[in-house]
Amino acid sequence: MDPRPLFVCRRPFVRGDELRRAGSSDAMRCGRRLLPYLPDHHPTDVSGCLIRRRESCEPRVRTIARSIEHRGGARMGSRIRRLLAGGVGVGVLASLTLTSSAMAERVTGPTAGEGGAVQDKAFHDRAAVEVEAPVPELDWTACGTEQCAEAEVPIDYDEPDGSTITLAMRKLPATDPSGRIGTLFVNLGGPGETVTDFSMIVSALGPAVVAKFDLVGVDPRGAGGSAPVGCAPAPGQEPVAKPVAMPPESPEETEAQLAYDDYLRTSCEQTAGPILDHMSIADVARDMDLIRQAVGDDRLSYFGLSYGTLLGQTYAALFPDRVRAMVLDGVLDPVAATTGHEGDQRPVGARRGGPEATDEALASALERCDKAGTPRCPLAGDALQRWQRVHDSLADEPLDLGQFVLDGRQFRGLFTLGAFQYDHLGGAPLPAVELLAHATRVAEVLRFGIGDGDTTLEPPGEPAIDLTASSSVLRERLAGLLGRIVSATPSAEPDAEDVSAGAARQLGALCTDSRNPDDPADWVRAAEESAQQSPLFGPLMVWAYSPCAGWPGSPEDAYHGPFDTALDTPPLLIANTHDGATPVAGAHAAQDLLPGSRLITLDSWGHTAAGKSTCVTALIEPYLLTRSLPDSDKPCDPDHELFGPES
Repeated sequence: MDPRPLFVCRRPFVRGDELRRAGSSDAMRCGRRLLPYLPDHHPTDVSGCLIRRRESCEPRVRTIARSIEHRGGARMGSRIRRLLAGGVGVGVLASLTLTSSAMAERVTGPTAGEGGAVQDKAFHDRAAVEVEAPVPELDWTACGTEQCAEAEVPIDYDEPDGSTITLAMRKLPATDPSGRIGTLFVNLGGPGETVTDFSMIVSALGPAVVAKFDLVGVDPRGAGGSAPVGCAPAPGQEPVAKPVAMPPESPEETEAQLAYDDYLRTSCEQTAGPILDHMSIADVARDMDLIRQAVGDDRLSYFGLSYGTLLGQTYAALFPDRVRAMVLDGVLDPVAATTGHEGDQRPVGARRGGPEATDEALASALERCDKAGTPRCPLAGDALQRWQRVHDSLADEPLDLGQFVLDGRQFRGLFTLGAFQYDHLGGAPLPAVELLAHATRVAEVLRFGIGDGDTTLEPPGEPAIDLTASSSVLRERLAGLLGRIVSATPSAEPDAEDVSAGAARQLGALCTDSRNPDDPADWVRAAEESAQQSPLFGPLMVWAYSPCAGWPGSPEDAYHGPFDTALDTPPLLIANTHDGATPVAGAHAAQDLLPGSRLITLDSWGHTAAGKSTCVTALIEPYLLTRSLPDSDKPCDPDHELFGPES
């Protein structure tokens, strides 16, 4: 008998839905005989679930099945489905959610200690194993003023000579080829953002860097031109509309959100194809290492923003001896973004600190508004209270703007959150926050009258607004200001057949990379708890990732730490002090894990610091060119002060 074992179950604890979506090998087919006995979302101890090649699986299945039944695990199914099928409202369901200690028993993936060290050593070893895969050949061709190429890489690095996918990439060649240092890989985050225009990246890096480096952006697997993931309606599946109201605020809305999440997961599981199991940031890091070899660089030079900072930290952990220089802007705490710190079992949207950071960003920006005074900021004079009054009024009675109806949730989520979280390599540094203040003033006039303030507004980049104009004119101008805020946020046009509305490219990576509760009921509870800390933004950020509960993509090849990595040249970290998307606390946490790294803090708002400060650029240039770190952490001021100088 061949002594090599076949593992029917990949871990000692396994769920029925995991086994159901596994591959089609003989071992997996054998393992599926256990499906009637395995609960969908609750991990069950099947540590004896092991056969050897050519050994009949039938006796083993019967033995394990009896063991499961004896432990009371047979046919438990999903608790959420039972309750909803029995007519229990989600309001009642919320009161039945478990304590955090019980929630910890049902989270996917390993747990982490404070240093980010994964407790499941086998899980870490499997993710970190180096794979010898064929280095792709690149044929660069002109595409506009840049160059484009494709790279063929394994879809599964466990099978480096197996099936492949094609990655799309673009390059801006160095302007001084004779002095070229190498390639600078750029990742804009997202996850799933693609580089379509290098112009703003050029301004952030400075001319000296652009002269010496080819800039290369690779569409991450599952996005853009790199085997893009999409989730079509599954055959015979009843369509479920995506809820308009976010976050849900009633039992009926919560039930609708959970139903859509389940519909989305089922659609992705049945129609997304094999890429869904191979979208982790670790897979993207392995892709980047192959392409580094393909362009002929001995070591990686890297510029990553937002979620791209997790890619950088993952690459450094997997390939520490292959890093030349690494600039990380808008830095994520890698432990919070993956496993959560020890004892923190909340969903990823709650544990990264975004709700509290956005609260701080809003309050501090409107405090700056008060200091700037009018006319620089039209809300000056108790600006935060005035914003809150407008928000509460819209929550009680939405305002019809013709193009859409503006309610409290849209005002704080789509527009306020958008203004503070997605100033991402934008042209002017802080237009969205300043536009928000002007839009709030127009809404205030429409709802409460003009009061004692100025009768004319001068929004940045917009014609002046006469606040004594008719209601219809003011509504039209308000819709235009809010539209400017939304247009400043990065988004991709979703495929009409994609039930995820384009979100699968983000969820496919984020849900795989992060450990989350599997039971949707735990998300209901987490949203309620988050509302206690941040009523404005907490529930919204929890529910934003609720499809991750029981996500069908496999985390087998994901990397979950440790992230405490010593490099020959430590990274240069950059953070906005008022960044709601990637709080400055995340940069401090990452710095603690990266010996010798330096942190630049920019006293500004919006997401990331790139392109907002000549001070920051002046520190990036020598680091990338000569690997010269500042002698200590450095503070920087922005080129543009929010609302201009103080009055």
